[in-house]
Amino acid sequence: MNRHIITIFCLTLVFVATNALAINCPTAKLPQPEESYATTKAKLESQGQWQKNRSVPADPQLGDTWDWYIWDLGGFPEANLKPCTIRGVGENVFVVVDDEEWNVAGMDQDAVDRIINHFDNQSVGPFPDQGIWDLNTSHFGDPPNNLDGQEKIFLLYYRFNISSDGFFWIFDQYPDGTQPWASNEADVIYIATDNGEPDGDYMMAVAAHEFEHLIHFNTDQNEESWVDEGMGELAMWLFGRPDTISGFNTNTDLSLTTWTGAWADYIKTYLWSLYMYEQFGGQQLIYDVNHNPANGMSGFQSSLENLGYDVNVGDIVGDWSMANYLDDTTLADGRYGYQGDELPLFWAWRFHTSHPSSGTGSISGWAGESMRLMNMDDSMAITFDGIDSRDFRVYATFKNTGLPTIVEPVELVNRNEALIAHHDGYNEAVLTVVNVNSTVTASYTYSTQNGLVPVPDALMAGHDLKIHPNPFNPMTKVSFRLAEASHGRVLIHDSRGHLVSVLHEGSLEAGEHGFNWNAQGQASGVYFSSLEIDGKIAAVKKLTLVQ
Repeated sequence: MNRHIITIFCLTLVFVATNALAINCPTAKLPQPEESYATTKAKLESQGQWQKNRSVPADPQLGDTWDWYIWDLGGFPEANLKPCTIRGVGENVFVVVDDEEWNVAGMDQDAVDRIINHFDNQSVGPFPDQGIWDLNTSHFGDPPNNLDGQEKIFLLYYRFNISSDGFFWIFDQYPDGTQPWASNEADVIYIATDNGEPDGDYMMAVAAHEFEHLIHFNTDQNEESWVDEGMGELAMWLFGRPDTISGFNTNTDLSLTTWTGAWADYIKTYLWSLYMYEQFGGQQLIYDVNHNPANGMSGFQSSLENLGYDVNVGDIVGDWSMANYLDDTTLADGRYGYQGDELPLFWAWRFHTSHPSSGTGSISGWAGESMRLMNMDDSMAITFDGIDSRDFRVYATFKNTGLPTIVEPVELVNRNEALIAHHDGYNEAVLTVVNVNSTVTASYTYSTQNGLVPVPDALMAGHDLKIHPNPFNPMTKVSFRLAEASHGRVLIHDSRGHLVSVLHEGSLEAGEHGFNWNAQGQASGVYFSSLEIDGKIAAVKKLTLVQ
């Protein structure tokens, strides 16, 4: 094989994040061939340059040694040929170790045996009786077998000499010398020995992550990086050692579909992949996405449709943003939380502790952010006004100690406007804004103000509606007292002013009155009860249905 020098620093690297073992790639884009794999292969075959088994022995055995390209990443990256030996053979894997690293820093036979066991047989997470091979191939697909002729894959362990843990090098899938990058002509992923625990749970999760990239090259070579990396993160979760959630929870205004290689990118794509896995079909959806010819968010939409889900990814991104902020599976049939991981606190972008208040925001495509409104009282209202040419999802969340959390998807009117009622008895509201435009930034304004319900000047003194219980589910009672007999109506409207129910219409004697409202079949949220006396509004009261 010829010796190749890398001329651009574009390897996918895996770094240890501060205070947490975690994958982090420093480059936004990996080097990619200038033409598709199929086109390149056909061209090389026509020229007689596509040959298998030039580098890997036809029948590799335990103890076999040959020269491998080993990437020196301590400075300007360079591929050097070094002898490496097969130290373990499993049902689905060869464990190859740089000879200089054997019996150094935990890279011994016991470690190799544990690596093989985890790759072939056992994991430490939700599927303990399956190893990495079974978990990855069942969820993501089969690995390629382009050059080395082996059904097994190779895990090559060596010292990276930087704070890095593993990578997959795409050009190993091409004959060496046909591309401007060195190739070991093998289905191989590279794992570091630097941290002294090559067989530890975290390093095995790294192997699962990088194995997913090898598979994804085979199933959908042109997939967008954010999807491929999110699937790699999901592979870590499937094994049972996901990355520690940090970074993204303190800055959620990061486009889900933009990949820069920053640490928060790994976390946002991990949470998206886990959310989709839990909410929409588990293994079936993930497998379909990895094989779907459509890429990026279009691939998720197509796969959802393939599995019979009548849902738009824009709505899912909105619900996902709420799941990140709330992580509460008791709400809305579980769509605002995660079963498989415990999320840390997600920060609100802005706090308001006094009212009236207002603010402006600008949010990336496929991203969401929240404003936390403290010390709200029952007379407050929240307004939202988004730029008309953008596509928003807006949610209002109401919290108070001892009361159930209420989440309301907000219906926007006049393109992108809303007036949102605050709930009686709740002292905190959270306004969450999600921009579901694919690439463009969206601007908006919001405010808090007094007097959500425009009670007319003709409000009659002495008429005070009482609602009990409030909040309620599904039955409540509207009560009041009349000083004299009158003709009246008792009405229920929803938060948009639509008439929902007429509890009474007709004569009313002087004295106490009470009318029950059974809200069975109505959506959770804010409603208003009003009392009309002789054609004039006498009183209005807000009530909250919580299901």
